[in-house]
Amino acid sequence: MQTTVRPSITLVTEAYNLAEGQSEDSFLGAVAAIDQIAQDNPDVRAVVMDPSKENICAPILSRHYPHIHSIHVPGQSYDGQKNAICRAVDTEFVVFLDGDCSPSRKDWLSQILSPLADPRIPAVSGLTLYDDDSTTGKAMSVLDFGFLFIAPGMPLGCYVSNNIAFRRQSMLDIPIPDEGILRSYCYKHAQLYERAGTPIRFNPEALVLHELPDIEKERFRRGYDYVAALWADPTLEETSLLEPTDNFVKYILNQNLGLAFMRLQNAPPQLGINSRNINEIAQEIQRLIVKDINGITTAIRQGESDGSNKVAKTAHLALKSAPTFQSRSAYSLQ
Repeated sequence: MQTTVRPSITLVTEAYNLAEGQSEDSFLGAVAAIDQIAQDNPDVRAVVMDPSKENICAPILSRHYPHIHSIHVPGQSYDGQKNAICRAVDTEFVVFLDGDCSPSRKDWLSQILSPLADPRIPAVSGLTLYDDDSTTGKAMSVLDFGFLFIAPGMPLGCYVSNNIAFRRQSMLDIPIPDEGILRSYCYKHAQLYERAGTPIRFNPEALVLHELPDIEKERFRRGYDYVAALWADPTLEETSLLEPTDNFVKYILNQNLGLAFMRLQNAPPQLGINSRNINEIAQEIQRLIVKDINGITTAIRQGESDGSNKVAKTAHLALKSAPTFQSRSAYSLQ
């Protein structure tokens, strides 16, 4: 009699990015990756989640992977879909590999799960880099994933939502905040774990490669989200500076530039930065950061118009007067 192994791991990819314009080829690459891992590991259940109203992944899966289980969660946000999956499955672990990412090594799953052998660790984030070996691709990796350029095993003040493994019960206990301001609340979620005394850990050996997004759109989003993060978490020091002035914009750009140059020096070997290309990449970082201005100024103007800036600054002042207030910078979370 054949014994059926009950899966203990749900391995999830998503169609959210597909709805935002991700290429079908990279989506199929992510599905192929989770499918192969599930075939090789009987304790893994592969799942595709689709938050689009149209269920856009259904015809793609029916053509290429009809055996893959999909869950339609229409109307869910980027983070909402991840919370929904954790509520819908019953496995001990839930691992997320976004639809625009692919593992760079065959043991990716075992690498991202290995630290969870310690029951005190609630989640593990891997290392994500853009799948583009050009100067622009390397510079974008420094800008967007440079907060991961730290030692293995370190606690994270922010994680990458596209490459993360959770102990499912820990995510049910501390779900991702889904407040509708930011696309992703990975930094705030990580902070909740840290404040609970159970920080998320980092394993750079769990490396995935991310499809390079549209540069203009991504830089706009990054700039916008910096300001939106101050609305979402008014405890951050920079909230007190939030105002529609050139000085505020320059402050953000200078802080981001300084942080990027520091991270450039600490880039992991997988990124392929060396003495021959580092100056060129530094120049590209400067060029790309300037593109954030449009998103920053758009968010500031919106915050002035709808009152978000004033609400955040008022909340910051109120929190700052509390005896338990702990000052934090947004740059400590990135």
